[in-house]
Amino acid sequence: MSRTIRSSRTKTAMLVSAGTVAALLSVVPSTAAVADTLPASTASTTELPGSSALVMSFDDDRRGERGERGERGERGPQGPPGPQGPEGELDTYVVTGPVATSEVIGTEVTSTALCLGNDIAIGGGYDTTDLLSIEVEDSAPVFVGTGPATGWRATATVLALEGSITAYAVCHDVE
Repeated sequence: MSRTIRSSRTKTAMLVSAGTVAALLSVVPSTAAVADTLPASTASTTELPGSSALVMSFDDDRRGERGERGERGERGPQGPPGPQGPEGELDTYVVTGPVATSEVIGTEVTSTALCLGNDIAIGGGYDTTDLLSIEVEDSAPVFVGTGPATGWRATATVLALEGSITAYAVCHDVE
């Protein structure tokens, strides 16, 4: 025997009289067996007082308010290390310019290191024989037109005999 009960909130409830069915069939039904025969949805079950009837309430079109966010859990253990990657190729190299020196004190000297072919300079610098015998004026990349740097230049003034400067460029092989 089955009845539908409507409340003032237009909530539909399905009443299944398990006790009556059990008496007629001389079988004791389980809650799971009754629930399996009903359509799936967000259902709640309640037993009516003084009866063996099972009421299942369906409320598909209404959601409750979202609860507060819980606390962050503890950090889990570190996972195992990944596999070794392939060996990389060295695609940078260093080029050294000529040693620039002068026998005349007060003379400006320049050393320029240029990358090979169409390779580009990604850095550079200079080396001196003695900081007391030479005063570095400039150390900067060399540009050809508006493209990337193709080398490095270092300029200095000789303050004493045997003062020298040598530029170097760190180049990237662009293949």
